Amino acid sequence: MHHINVEFDDAARTRNALRDFGFDDFFMARCAGAAAGEIPGRVVEANRGRYRVACAPAAEGGRAAEAALPFGDEEAEGGAKGGRRSPGAAAAVLREVEAQASGAVAAGGPIVAGDWVLLRDAGGGRPWERALVTALLPRRSSIVRKAPGDAAHDRVEAQVLAANVDLALIVMAAGRDYNPRRLERYLALVRGSGAEGAVVITKADLAEDPAALEDEVAGLAGGLRCVLACAPEGRGLEELGGLLEAGRTVVLLGSSGAGKSTLLNALAGRELARTNAVRADDQRGRHTTTTRQLYRLPSGALVIDTPGLRELQLWADEETVLGAFPDIEALAAECRFRDCGHGEEPGCALRAALESGELDRGRYESWRKLSREAAYLRGRDDPLARREEEQRWKAINKSMRGYSKERRSIQGRAR
Repeated sequence: MHHINVEFDDAARTRNALRDFGFDDFFMARCAGAAAGEIPGRVVEANRGRYRVACAPAAEGGRAAEAALPFGDEEAEGGAKGGRRSPGAAAAVLREVEAQASGAVAAGGPIVAGDWVLLRDAGGGRPWERALVTALLPRRSSIVRKAPGDAAHDRVEAQVLAANVDLALIVMAAGRDYNPRRLERYLALVRGSGAEGAVVITKADLAEDPAALEDEVAGLAGGLRCVLACAPEGRGLEELGGLLEAGRTVVLLGSSGAGKSTLLNALAGRELARTNAVRADDQRGRHTTTTRQLYRLPSGALVIDTPGLRELQLWADEETVLGAFPDIEALAAECRFRDCGHGEEPGCALRAALESGELDRGRYESWRKLSREAAYLRGRDDPLARREEEQRWKAINKSMRGYSKERRSIQGRAR
């Protein structure tokens, strides 16, 4: 499998087909239990239980294998005539897939772009024209959010957006798309993924003060690299190109209209993904990208483009959230008591920082909001923990209301 000539969507012939798509010793070790006839492949697109998978035999024909879970006995035997699905067979395979992923950073659900799977030839045509997914290899990293839905009336579960990512680029456009509170939410998302992170501010030509914007983003990002880019002008592309090493997997995350697909096309040097103009009145984008798809750039880097996220609820714990706010984490370490609730306790460094203006109240409120989301997830299965967390936040809210009232009173007397 290490000497295969492969022609994929970018029409570029390369060598070492699987390694070109990120296959390394980590995944090789997890193929040790593969049965005879099973081979590894990487999912480049997932759409309602059907997958396009890059694997060595399919690559020989200049294409990706069309793969699916085995739904019925006829298809499992290679008949591939699209007979009625067998719910029992499908459920058994899904259970096996989830069991195979149990050792991952975050399992939580169906196969997604970036996953490595084991396949076997489905037969019924040219060899490896169609394949069946027999197992999902454990993930090294995964971008996971809470699945959209009303928690009070809907199930609460994780949704994996992309798997086996080395670098997550948080893409946000200058102008009306830029929102520091939303950026903090994305930073917390990436913090718990197992991947590295960086921030890309696109449409830099819309920024009134690019240098000030870059400084602000760098402060929020807590040491992560920040790149200002403008694809039509070529600005920032060289710096980003330095991050896109051959065999490295990068995911683009951001809202509709942030310029993810435009950025992808600029980095590729040609149009890989369709783009649309944003609305003139509010600079909001349309859902141009509808599925998560992995592309291979001329540099050899692998990029997963994702649809814009209208809703981003975290699937993380409080420690992960705190790690996304390094300034607050550093202040909390200075509190007099190790178990400080950051409310009325004496010697609370967070309260002192708020009073002095060292800590921005908007950033503090953002941390509180994300922490409460994380605490809710933890408390769903632990009623006692949920009650304790509710009491803790009630005390914090009471303390902060008292602080605000006192501050207004002092300001009034000063006038």
